[in-house]
Amino acid sequence: METLLIQIKKIVVVTLLLSVTSLFAQTPEHQYNFDGPVKWMLLHESGTLIASTGEALVGIKSNKAELHFKLDRLKKVKEENLELVPGTPYLIVKPKGMLNQGHVSVVDVVKGKIVFDTRAEDWQGGATSRHFISPEMMLVVNGMHRDKGKGEYTQGVGLYDLKTGELVKIFERKASNAMVGVPDIKGNTIIIPGLKNVKAYDISSGSETWTADVKNATRISSNDETNEIYAFRTKGGNTVVYKIDGSSGTLKWSDGNKLKGNLARYEFTKGGLAVVTNVDNSGKKGLGKMASSKSASKIFMLDTNSGVDLWDKSPKTKGYVSHFYIEDDGILFAVASGGVNKISFDGKAQWKKPLKTGANIQLMARVPKGVIYISESSADIIDMSSGESVFGKPIKYKKSTAVANAIDKDRNRFLLSCKDGIYEIDGDTGTYNLMNSEINFDGKEVPSHMEVRADKILLTSDQNLMWLDFDGSESDHVYHRAPGKSAFGAILVGALTAASAAATISHSAQAGYLKGAGVPSYNSTVSFHESQAESWANVTDAGFQEMAKRFKATKATENSAFILTKIDGGVGLVKVDKDSGKTLKEILVKDKDPMYEVDEFEGVLYFKAKGNTIHAYNLKD
Repeated sequence: METLLIQIKKIVVVTLLLSVTSLFAQTPEHQYNFDGPVKWMLLHESGTLIASTGEALVGIKSNKAELHFKLDRLKKVKEENLELVPGTPYLIVKPKGMLNQGHVSVVDVVKGKIVFDTRAEDWQGGATSRHFISPEMMLVVNGMHRDKGKGEYTQGVGLYDLKTGELVKIFERKASNAMVGVPDIKGNTIIIPGLKNVKAYDISSGSETWTADVKNATRISSNDETNEIYAFRTKGGNTVVYKIDGSSGTLKWSDGNKLKGNLARYEFTKGGLAVVTNVDNSGKKGLGKMASSKSASKIFMLDTNSGVDLWDKSPKTKGYVSHFYIEDDGILFAVASGGVNKISFDGKAQWKKPLKTGANIQLMARVPKGVIYISESSADIIDMSSGESVFGKPIKYKKSTAVANAIDKDRNRFLLSCKDGIYEIDGDTGTYNLMNSEINFDGKEVPSHMEVRADKILLTSDQNLMWLDFDGSESDHVYHRAPGKSAFGAILVGALTAASAAATISHSAQAGYLKGAGVPSYNSTVSFHESQAESWANVTDAGFQEMAKRFKATKATENSAFILTKIDGGVGLVKVDKDSGKTLKEILVKDKDPMYEVDEFEGVLYFKAKGNTIHAYNLKD
């Protein structure tokens, strides 16, 4: 299953794949003119093109002649001031400059309006802290708020419903007890961690319902199945966990449970509260060259009644935990430095020994024979009962910067591209074969994407397309030299950084998109989009339902690739058929460093033209 970041990477146009069935004229279908220069463009996963001009932050919807929105209050917004909230229509515009440190705006890019702004909402000096709470789609901000009609300021925490843009309630608090951690919502109650204690408030009335004596909690989490609240506090390099009665605020674990390391993640399981911490010894004296190797994660299982660690000792990790899955019969985890292990909820090893793997596991997914993993230097299918290789031994290959993979359903096999070449892996027996060891992409590129077409295997990178017959032999290769670094590369880096940070924000069990889930099934992009659409459709909000409609319209295959290269007359985009390799169209851009985005769902190509203009080409006509 492809991760959230891979989906965002596709939408921000790395592979530049889209459905195209006919040629189009070089004359743009729409053009949008601005008073100020276009500084950057970014295609949001909702399908809205966002651009910053000297006069405003603007939004463009595909096949619409008029701007979707133009927000004059947001002038000269830089990419580093953006924070995407994946899986939502929200774009957070963060503070810029010393005089605006607390000012924050939230834009609903589907509805085309600002749904929160500290200035418009009269937060004096902005917000001292703010947090997004999912799945309620709420924003909480801390600071001084001026009451409408009274002209007086109230110190406290504001709760805003981003679906409506309305202020739900202000919870009055003293400045000496400011919100310092991530709050949580449970039913009609919000639990806010402060400098001095943790307080719960009735959301409807705004009245305080209880206080718990826990200082400086960094995160609050409620167990959705019980009336229990958990508070996590960072103390030095350690984590202290407290349990709070959700009705009275009484501390069930008065002294808290001190765990070595900083909180990384936690999950509620039927065996207790599983907590992962990271112990960073990299700066410790006396460790010398071995310092970084001694930094590792620790896994604890806390009894939800007493708070004691149910395990005699934490399982050895020898590195930071990078994958963590709650299965029906235990916990499966992988370590970034290499290795996979499974333990039962009572802390006993389910396998004779951990499975050794290559470092940086890029994919773990459930397949009929077990769980497949793909790392930078090895791949294997693991028998979940024994922890042994279904292959008998893993495929080992040279350390690879990119490992592309695909499933060939008609031939019941997996395909894997690495530095050694192309491997095929039998889906029934696990036997594998190096089909082709002579994969040579031009321009010092390596395959970054692989897909199975109707009669070929296609490998792609930014500038290369290569077709293989199903026996692995090369049948065709197309290469178009890059004209130089394009502007979208810098945008991509910023978008992925923001997405990575935002993806760590979540509700209740902190795991976000993988909360409480076992190993996901090996899946296709289409299936991912369908599941996303179902999730969005369940949110009673027009913006989410519009996103669901968009993702339901995804095509099973994309038939063309666009490559930026030099063509007669200057720089342009070459449209290549992904089955025949033929050049179907050349689009002359002339700009040596063009800025462009492609909407693969709607078939729209956006170009920043010379001057202050964006051109939109309809790629379906």
